[in-house]
Amino acid sequence: MTDRTEAVPGHRPFRFGVLAGACPDLAAFRRLVRRTEETGYSSLLVPDHLDQRWGPLVSLALAAGWTSRLTLGTLMLAADLRRPAVLFKELATLDQAAPGRLEIGLGAGWFAPDFARAGVPMDPPAIRIARLEETVHIVRELWDKGAVTYRGRYCSAIDAIGEPRPAPARWVMGGGGRTMLRTAARHADIISLTAQLSAARKEVPLGANAAAERFDQRVAWIREDAGDRLAALELQCLLTAAAVVRDSRDHAERVLAPAFGLPPDEVLDSPVVLAGEVPEICDRLRARRERYGISYWVVPAARAEEFEPVVARLAGT
Repeated sequence: MTDRTEAVPGHRPFRFGVLAGACPDLAAFRRLVRRTEETGYSSLLVPDHLDQRWGPLVSLALAAGWTSRLTLGTLMLAADLRRPAVLFKELATLDQAAPGRLEIGLGAGWFAPDFARAGVPMDPPAIRIARLEETVHIVRELWDKGAVTYRGRYCSAIDAIGEPRPAPARWVMGGGGRTMLRTAARHADIISLTAQLSAARKEVPLGANAAAERFDQRVAWIREDAGDRLAALELQCLLTAAAVVRDSRDHAERVLAPAFGLPPDEVLDSPVVLAGEVPEICDRLRARRERYGISYWVVPAARAEEFEPVVARLAGT
């Protein structure tokens, strides 16, 4: 395996995002958006699932009207559920409300019920990732150059027009498997590291997929595949489990180990887990930045308020 210090893309200042889950009503979402901007978080990100969550692009359009500095993004839009040129149009229109503040996450989709609910066949991962790569090509050509004609194996856009003209955006891709990370290393500005989600079921314990050593390997793949792009990449991680608790070991034994299918010590070392008192959490994040190069951490909305002291200590450092 590549040496850890060689695998780190380079240290960046810490920044933090909030993943906005299901909100009970508009007032609650407005409070979440405004508090996210006011308390030092860098971004508000919205997922793309066809369950109780709100639609990501309309949610971000609302958030744009309530904020002036906050980065607004998706984590992640499922490419298979949208035509590339139509997706560009919606994103470019959103950019008019928040010019230069978009962080656009594009993914292959992984959650089988989303495809069933949308009436879209769920192809094998290799096909979904290939279709995602064609989608990214079309959307980026429209975004950067204003026009595209493209005939791919899975996607096409003939004489497509990139209007309205958007401001520059940052592009996010990621995953836990080699093929998806190779694609992200070629196209993304931000790579979001996760445990591999090939099971396509939320109830399956992540187990060894979430172990620290697996993330060593993922960072090594990024280094190998990114080439000259490596220094410009930012690494992100979405926290699957996050809690400010007095006794992290007890919390790991009672809550985390059974949920993840890992021993307590291993689950506390997983990059997708963050538990402990505020100083302990800050130390863990510094150590993880040193080990993996991850500087951008995304906290579930339900935990955002309790993590504000962490943000206050580390953001920008």
